[in-house]
This record gives sequence, C-alpha cells and structure tokens, in this order.
Amino acid sequence: MPTRSLPPCPDLGQLKLQAKELKRDHDDGKFSAAARIGANHPRLKGQPLRTILESPLTLAAAQMVIAREYGLRTWAHLKRHVQTEDRLSKFTPHPRFDEALAALKSGDLTRLRELLTAEPELIHARTKLDPPYGYFSGATLLHHVAGNPGWNQPLPANVVDVARLLLDCGAEVDALTLGTTGSTTMGLVITSNQASNANASGPLIQLLLDYGAKLDLKSSAAVAPDWGPPITLDLPLANHAPRAAEKLIELGAKPDVCAAAALGRMDLLRECFDKRGHLRSCPRRGGKRMSTRDAIGLALLFAYVREQRDAVDFLLEKDGNWNMTGVNNGTALHRAAWDGDLAMVQRLVAKGADISNRDNPFNSTPLSWAQHNRQQEVFDWMRAHCPIDLHDAVCFDLREHVSARLREDPASINKQLDHWEVPQCTPLHWAAWTHVEDVDGMHSHDESQRKELVQLLLDQGADPNIVAGSGLTALDIAHEAGASSIAALLEWHGAKRAADLQALG
Repeated sequence: MPTRSLPPCPDLGQLKLQAKELKRDHDDGKFSAAARIGANHPRLKGQPLRTILESPLTLAAAQMVIAREYGLRTWAHLKRHVQTEDRLSKFTPHPRFDEALAALKSGDLTRLRELLTAEPELIHARTKLDPPYGYFSGATLLHHVAGNPGWNQPLPANVVDVARLLLDCGAEVDALTLGTTGSTTMGLVITSNQASNANASGPLIQLLLDYGAKLDLKSSAAVAPDWGPPITLDLPLANHAPRAAEKLIELGAKPDVCAAAALGRMDLLRECFDKRGHLRSCPRRGGKRMSTRDAIGLALLFAYVREQRDAVDFLLEKDGNWNMTGVNNGTALHRAAWDGDLAMVQRLVAKGADISNRDNPFNSTPLSWAQHNRQQEVFDWMRAHCPIDLHDAVCFDLREHVSARLREDPASINKQLDHWEVPQCTPLHWAAWTHVEDVDGMHSHDESQRKELVQLLLDQGADPNIVAGSGLTALDIAHEAGASSIAALLEWHGAKRAADLQALG
C-alpha cells in the first residue's frame, strides 16, 4: 500500500533526487532511512535497522524503495507513470469530443456519423488528458465501446454497430490508451462487465478480430506487453465478464479448473478431477505450475467471487489452500467477511483459513474488512470464536484478545508487520493512534481509553522507540493524532520522536 502520494504533475528529476537523498541518509546511518528501506525492499524487509544500515545500498535499490513508497512495483513503472504526462502533452482536447461521446453512449449512429464526417480528426482524438492519470488516460472513441471507465448507464443495444462505424471511419483497432498500464480496445472489452452484461462481449471481440486486432490465445495478450499482465481467462472472470471468457474459450482458450469454477460449469469442473478426486492437471500462473492445493484454493476463490455456490460446495470438499489471493483483492475469507456472509466465514474458519491474513493492498485482515464494511454480525462472531492477533486487537481495543495474545506470546508485544497504511509497525504504534475508519468515514476513540491501552502495552514491555517503515515512532503518531495525554505518557516512558532518536545516534 502506498505510504506517499505523487503530486498531480510529478517531476522525474525530483524523484531521482529523493532516491539520492534516501541513499545518502542510509549511508549516514539514519534509522528513519533504514525503516523505510526495511518496509519496501524485498531483500531487506523486516530486517533489524542496524542490519539494514550495515548492508550496502545501491542507487537502483533506493529508486525501487521510492517507487514502492508511491505504490509502484519498480522504478521503471514509476518512470513510465511520470512520463504519462509527456505522452499526453502531445494531444489537445477536441472541442467536440464530448458531443461524439454522447452520441456513442446513446447509440445514435446518425449523429455520430455526422460528427465524424464534419470533424474527421475526432476518430484519432484522445480524452482524459489531465491528472490524475489512470489506465484510461488518453482514450479514443473506440476505447469507449467497452463501457469504460464505469459508465452509469448500460451500453447501447447497437454498440457493435457503433464500433463498426468507428472502425470504418479509420479508428486504429490496436491503439493503446496512454496511462501507465495502456490497454487496447480488445483488452478493455475482455475485462468489461458492462459488455458482458449487454451480451456484447463476443460480438465485439469478433468484430475487432475481423478488423485485424491482435489476440494471442496462448497467453490471450491484449495489453501493452511490458506494462500490463497478460489477459488470461482469469481477468475477464475476475472482472465479472463471463461472456468474454466464453468467447475466448470458443476461440480456442483452454479452460482450467479456475475458469470452470468461475463459470459455474460443473460438467467441466468435475472433469478436472479423476475418479479418486485428484486434480488431473494444475494450471500455470506467473509462468509457474501451481501446486494442487493452491490450484483448488484459487478455483474456490473464483467460484466464491462469481457466486457459483455449487462450485464452492464442491471445492470445499477438497484439500485446498483456502488462503489464496489472485481475484482482485483478498482471500475468500476476506470477501466473505466484507459481504457479511457469516455462514461462509464459519465454513472457511472451520477449514483452517488464516484469520490474520493481510495479503491484500490494504494490509488488512478479514476481521478488519468486516469492521470497515460495518458487518457487525461477522465482526462479533470472529471476536467471540477466533484468536484475534495483537495488531487488530489493539486497533479495535479488544482487551480480552490483547491479554490472551500477550500471555501466549509475550514477544509479540514488539512484533513488526505491515498493518493498514503503516509498514513494519508494532501494536504500540496503533495504540497511540486515536482514530478508526470505516465506510462511513473516520471515527475517534476515547483518548482516555487509548491511554489505558498504551499503558498496558508499555507495562508488558513495548518498546516506544521502534521506528516503523513510515519513519515514525509511536510518539510521532501520537502527536500526529493530536493525542497530547498519550504523547506525555510515552515521553514519561522514554519515548522519542524519530528525528530526536537520530540526533542521539
């Protein structure tokens, strides 16, 4: 999860300077730099700060840390994101683009043809040229036939005829949008829930192919190869576009156990297993063959997200890894907790699903997902029946779980992990924070109760001077929260701000 936000028009030179400053701070032995590196560098993640400072840091490694702090995987991805502005600067808004788009959305072929005849350059015009930049930045009219980004109306019934008109007028069939992860119209259609709901996925895919669009059915690649994942059957199914997946299968894409589960094709799903109930063939993901348990677990996640209950019941009778991710965000337990599906939560917990799993962009557990979406029944059941880990117990002030976890594992008092938006933080960092957020907004804890919790953790040996991956101590966080009484208590126990720790050496 990003710990920093890029400005609307980021400057690559300034970002390079940030990487050089991080390297210099590391070379100077600054704990705050080590904490940031330990939170974002895969080789040094979770290492003691002194170990990180003793390890050499290249400029390339510092650049990767900066990129990950901004939520991008590599420096190359960050660089491409910044260069989006340069790509878009070559285009100026066409004064009649919105008119043409309105005709497209309403399916008014006559009006759209008139506009394209009067203004031929509209066919190559680009829209969404201003920040913030996303996948749909620099889209042409043709890109819009997939219903992106998030139309508030259905696709027109004649959307295939609309697309044909655009192509006949010279639209470039494989033109890419110009954002960080550029996509062709084919890629957008394949992942379009709107097109699938309109039963237009298959006809649109076929039309694009007829006009020369590229589609590699071995990988189903329909995006910019260097900057986006290949589009397999996973992506249309994860994006609730089953009609697109069915068309790809018709064209020769081979459905595996995950696709069969997502489509609810019980005939295909049963054929994936032999008479002894063993999976016949494991699919490949990320260029590697999956294990049987992982494949079954991922299939279960697809089935659950796609609401294929027969497939869910069938797969839960198998031996699967119920902690798999890979269908947008979260595990099946996260999704069930978010939906308030208590019966599924209970089934997954009984099957051994990890209640402390934070393998999602929010670094949040299933309990936290339930809390954030105000699913009180699920939250209360998990509180009553599951061993809530110390970070969650502190965040939600579940004192019985705080005490239980510390009895079971006293060393967990200073355990560092990525929790919510603070990487490599301890429970004390969150005890010092006096707010909690859900879908209805930010709410405040009673500061006196949080102070009691801070005292409890300090009495159990919490180190107030551990620097989180955000570069902050618990005292920094208390000050940021405006919790003066907690800050005073921490200071009485020897707490320092990160900058003061560094000055002390």
